[in-house]
Amino acid sequence: MESKEITAMGASAEEDTIDLMEIFRALRKRWYWIVLLAIIFGAALGVYGKFIVKDAYQAEASMCIIDSNKEVSMSDVQLGSALTGDYEGIIKSRVVLNKVIENLKLDLTYKQLYNIVSVENPDSTRILKIYVTAGTVREAVNIANEILSVSVDEIPHVLGSSKPTILDKADDLFAENTRRSVLSYALIGILAGIVIACGIVAVSVITNTSIKSDEDIQKCTGLSVLGAIPDYKGKKQKKIMWPEDLPFNASEAIYQLRTGILYSSKDVKTIVVTSAFENQGKSFISFHLAYSLSQVGKRVLLVDTDMRKSVLQRRMGLDGVKLGLSEYLSGNAELGQVIYDVGLPNMHVLFSGKLVPNASALLSAKWLENLCAEVRDSYDYVIFDTPPICVVGDAAIVASFCDGALLVIENGVTKKKTLAQMKFEMDKVGANVIGVVQNMVGSKKDSSYYGKGNYGYYYGNYGNNQNKNKFTKAIVN
Repeated sequence: MESKEITAMGASAEEDTIDLMEIFRALRKRWYWIVLLAIIFGAALGVYGKFIVKDAYQAEASMCIIDSNKEVSMSDVQLGSALTGDYEGIIKSRVVLNKVIENLKLDLTYKQLYNIVSVENPDSTRILKIYVTAGTVREAVNIANEILSVSVDEIPHVLGSSKPTILDKADDLFAENTRRSVLSYALIGILAGIVIACGIVAVSVITNTSIKSDEDIQKCTGLSVLGAIPDYKGKKQKKIMWPEDLPFNASEAIYQLRTGILYSSKDVKTIVVTSAFENQGKSFISFHLAYSLSQVGKRVLLVDTDMRKSVLQRRMGLDGVKLGLSEYLSGNAELGQVIYDVGLPNMHVLFSGKLVPNASALLSAKWLENLCAEVRDSYDYVIFDTPPICVVGDAAIVASFCDGALLVIENGVTKKKTLAQMKFEMDKVGANVIGVVQNMVGSKKDSSYYGKGNYGYYYGNYGNNQNKNKFTKAIVN
């Protein structure tokens, strides 16, 4: 038990590992989506830069914090350097900026003016540069020069130091338009689009823990994939269809699964087919695997063990079935009374019978073991279609009496953790899991987690009703 728990924990840890190659494959697969998003972002920011962003001109004025009219001593130089930070604060203070607003009669608040003014002190110098950004060249130059003039007068009063020297006044000729070019906005948009698209793809890969490949299955359980069934439902979303209505690629995939079963082991004759939750294709796989085996001359019995809410009999259009598995397991019918010929060569069906609330108790009885023993000599293969293993324990019970088990997953839907749990449940009863069948490969269904929900099945319509009421009981020796 401890080793099985370690295996389950290992599968969970494996699930948390980020696969960079998987992310790369996802990016390559969705390259067109990344390009489209880059174009959209590039165009949007290009339009924004062209029509929304306004011109912004920057004017520059500068001062030296040492008075040029005074003989400078070493102490003055040291003091001036130490007070550089104070000068920067004074230049953007309310005292200075409010005077500038008053002198120039600006239609700006202190906060608005503060936001368009910046002060810099180049490294290893005693020079302060004042930058002002405004909508016109003239406005930027006037404000910069006025700040320079007011600051030079205010600094000595505030600090009691010497008066700074005006180094350069702002000039119209040197004012620069700081607005980015339309091309630069477009390039930024393209880059942002690529980064965002790649980020979305990467996050979707990391957070999507569903089974998507054979490698995922191998990492989670160590099991091999015996079959990969492509999307067969189409737009009508049929659950199960009559064999002749099955798409060619799905039929070929079933044949490959049959080959895998035939060559997996000669000792595997009784096989359980189960899935994690409802509507993931286990009944479809059970029926078509049984039918496919019968087509190569194998005598096959399909057993419906869903004694809770089975609708297989009704979906096959058979009204005359009175007895089934529940009657046999409860001792109310003989085996020869519950196995039916449904008009398919080499294939018989044992239906679930009357629905019962104590299905697990019936399956645990000696009658199930007797059933497996009795039909083993009469059939080459017995396929047990069981309820979902993550919903009820019936599948594990049946598997404990059988030679092997197939785990059916819906590609892109079944989670890695769920598959590991399925394997763990089978290991607890000592079942021999012979492999995994990937169903609905290539389906466009979202990889959302299927909860347990309301337990029930919809087996679909097994074709027309040409075989309705045209069956006889199989002769079982």
